[in-house]
Amino acid sequence: MTVLNLIPKFYKLCWYSFCEGNMNIIKIFLVVFFLWAVVSGCAGSKPETDASGYDNADGQYDEIEQLLGITPEDKTTAQPAQAEDDDLLTLLQQSENSAATETTMPPVPQEKQKTAQLEDELNDLQKQLRDKNKTINNLKEQVKVLEDGQSQAPGSGFSAVAAQPGISDAEYERTYNDAYQLAHQRKFRDAIRVFESLIAANPHHSLADNAQYWIGESYYGLGDYRAAIVAFEKVFTFKKSNKNDYAQYKLGLCYFQLKELADARREFQKLIDNHPNSANLISKAEQYIARM
Repeated sequence: MTVLNLIPKFYKLCWYSFCEGNMNIIKIFLVVFFLWAVVSGCAGSKPETDASGYDNADGQYDEIEQLLGITPEDKTTAQPAQAEDDDLLTLLQQSENSAATETTMPPVPQEKQKTAQLEDELNDLQKQLRDKNKTINNLKEQVKVLEDGQSQAPGSGFSAVAAQPGISDAEYERTYNDAYQLAHQRKFRDAIRVFESLIAANPHHSLADNAQYWIGESYYGLGDYRAAIVAFEKVFTFKKSNKNDYAQYKLGLCYFQLKELADARREFQKLIDNHPNSANLISKAEQYIARM
């Protein structure tokens, strides 16, 4: 029997002794095994060709076990312990694999979809908040207009009274100037009412187109850009109005404020094409076009 034949049996024997706590026995057997290996190496070895050699080796192995005090019951006791250790190693490996999988696992598509949905809801809420703030500001402006109208004392220089049909040119101009001052004081509602009364009283007066233009400016000042667009477009109905270029420019601004950029670009381009002499307005329009 060679040293190589004894290695597996030596391993098993050490394991049984370790499980039983027989460290002294292991030390003794290591010495015996070392001496046996030296003797076997010096004597040489030759191939084992018959089964009887293995049987003799098994018998010698059994005798060594008896000398060390290892019984068959000890073998059966050690085997479950080794099986438990193997199971523990398997569980640890599975746990590590599971942790690695969780770390590298990409986000679940459902979570991405939920995140996108929450972002859309947030954007909608922010838009609603902006719209509400705009409505609140418009209401505040209306309240301010009403308060200013109530606090204005008679004879203060601003009649703010609607023009009556058949008024004289002098009265028309005075009322127009009063409405103009109201607009510059940001009393837009009162200004709109007076300008509209002037147009109703005499739509052919030389200041009627100016009154229509300032109606548009007043709506623009209130932030009511849709109403301002309607008012500015009416300026073009007056023949030879000196406010056509300004009305055209303000149409572009209204659409720009509404973020309808294609319409804004179209109106600014009309100003450039139809009013080439309005250099100042064209320069401003081109600046807005460059921002789109």
